[in-house]
Amino acid sequence: MRSIILVARPTPSGVDIPSVARLAERVGADYALLDHEEPSIHTKLDEAAKRGSAVTLVPLGIPRDRYLETWIARAVANWRETRDLPLEITLTKGVDTTEAFAALVARHVEDGGEPITASPGAFRSPAWSEIPQHDKHMLVCRGPRCTVYGAGAVHRSLKRAFPDALITPTGCLTPCNLGPLVITYPDGEWHCRVSPFDEIDTK
Repeated sequence: MRSIILVARPTPSGVDIPSVARLAERVGADYALLDHEEPSIHTKLDEAAKRGSAVTLVPLGIPRDRYLETWIARAVANWRETRDLPLEITLTKGVDTTEAFAALVARHVEDGGEPITASPGAFRSPAWSEIPQHDKHMLVCRGPRCTVYGAGAVHRSLKRAFPDALITPTGCLTPCNLGPLVITYPDGEWHCRVSPFDEIDTK
């Protein structure tokens, strides 16, 4: 028995989860996200280990995203170190490295596509000129390491604990070994190794 897990790398703005889920369903696979959002690679590997199934991870970056592939491997190494479970895990090359992918793209553009009819007004929408009401601003690192260390649960607990705060997930904030990391404003304090059960003091 082998589980196939497609792994996507969200941008700081997120990823189209329904599209990733539909693709996974069409190929009989599951999916995980490298960072920023859930489910994480660790979550899906935990599930596979409970089923006793081997796992093949498929990076979804197009064109090939070596950052994604490198951090998938590092996440797997951390999972193995922290779980100590016997699970066969393999990683494919990027999907665009095959001749079949190049042929698929060539066929896809043969019809010339469809006209673009979007209005430029979306760039000027008044909604994008309003600062959300908030009394505090918190930045929650959702880089690959902080995600592995539990930043998703921290993010959710902060939203519950501080309903009037603006809580923003970010990319990597760099002192990764101190994660999960949270920076609070207006005090500018760094909070390291935060757990969902910690009480964060903000001024």
